[in-house]
Amino acid sequence: MSDITKALSGVAVIAVIMLAPSISERLNEEAASYVNDSESAHDGLPETWVNSQALCVLFPPEAAHPKFSSGVTMIQFDGSTVGVNMDYNGTGACVGGFSGFESGKDLMDSAVNASSPDLSYNSTEFSFGLQIDSIGGIEPCDAYSCTDSSGAYWSLYHNGGHSMVGISDMILSEGDVVLWKIETW
Repeated sequence: MSDITKALSGVAVIAVIMLAPSISERLNEEAASYVNDSESAHDGLPETWVNSQALCVLFPPEAAHPKFSSGVTMIQFDGSTVGVNMDYNGTGACVGGFSGFESGKDLMDSAVNASSPDLSYNSTEFSFGLQIDSIGGIEPCDAYSCTDSSGAYWSLYHNGGHSMVGISDMILSEGDVVLWKIETW
């Protein structure tokens, strides 16, 4: 190897070492880019999920899930963690990057599988459909005091609005976002 080649190789190695932190920082910034559009159902989700389907579960601070108690963890459909959005309103997890699901229940089951089943749910089957009793081991009355005159339940949202149907009757399109959170009555 000539002296010039050795010198150029040394300069290249030094350049890579000096640039590595900024390259790593830039990659982390790209990976942690979230949609910032309050009019979009994808608000707060990774930008890479904009045309994909996602399912989110928000836990109240009073009953935060031990694994998802700081911000909202973003989980790719293959189970890999994309990042944690500390600015998302609440604590919990979103599983996204899905496509092709036509049924809300099928999307939910796939999201549970991708979360290694940290978002597993218990439900009761009624003639009108499923009632979700717990998600991630959290029951609504664990988070809020339930009495004879007040209660709490897992509320279902579809693309930012209250769903007019249950998860087993929900018909999905590409880019849809399903969200569960506990509400009181």
